[in-house]
Amino acid sequence: MKYMSMAVAGLAALLVLATSHVVFADSDRQTAIKEGATQLTSEEIEALLVGNTVKAKSGQKVFFFHYSKTNVLSGKLDGGGWSDTGYYGITDDDRVCLSMTKDKGRLRCLTLMKLKGEVKKYSVDGKMTFELLEFQSGNHL
Repeated sequence: MKYMSMAVAGLAALLVLATSHVVFADSDRQTAIKEGATQLTSEEIEALLVGNTVKAKSGQKVFFFHYSKTNVLSGKLDGGGWSDTGYYGITDDDRVCLSMTKDKGRLRCLTLMKLKGEVKKYSVDGKMTFELLEFQSGNHL
């Protein structure tokens, strides 16, 4: 029994040593910050989104989203194949949170970062989800 606990302790120590040398890659958000990106404030987010239609890109897909002044969010995929509605809100801690009906009401909060004139949305885990390409006043869906 004594040898068994020593073996377990030795294995645990080996695991600690092995994992201490693992290098974790930066998230998209961390990389953007290192490159000089700044997080938009609640006021900046409001100025970009509220009452506007936003053209956004995710991967190779282009979407249009309208952020109404009454917190209704509507979206569609350019060329068809997807559309949805939901709601959004801008938080006091500089994030936009949204929920779409096809996501079964799941609430997602995202940060917006700006680098060299480009604005991108990042998920809680730091993954870049959308690049915001154009902003038009009013509903252009």
